[in-house]
Amino acid sequence: MVFAFASEIGAAVLVTWLTWWAANGTLARNDLAGVRTRITMSSDAAWQIGHRAALRPTVNAGAVTVLWCAVCIGVEPLRTPVSVIVAAVVLVGGALLSIPVAQRAVRRAAPED
Repeated sequence: MVFAFASEIGAAVLVTWLTWWAANGTLARNDLAGVRTRITMSSDAAWQIGHRAALRPTVNAGAVTVLWCAVCIGVEPLRTPVSVIVAAVVLVGGALLSIPVAQRAVRRAAPED
């Protein structure tokens, strides 16, 4: 179980790190990582605007996931498959929530361009 929680922590850090890099322009548009929708992939500016907006829900979900997993590692009765699933749901939920947030941000910024 500890390995599963450590893997969840690694995934949360990776997702947060990639979103941070995309938001800051270090991670360019690509077909592998990031919020890859028609709208966010439409231009480099849209990519960066979308990821800046997606950063908050991604960081929040990543932080909650890391904290939950750390608590579960430290508290033996919480080391269960259900707790691993909870961590995965929080992380994936944050990623899914970031998609409409990113798209709305790009749409709002479009008239300004």
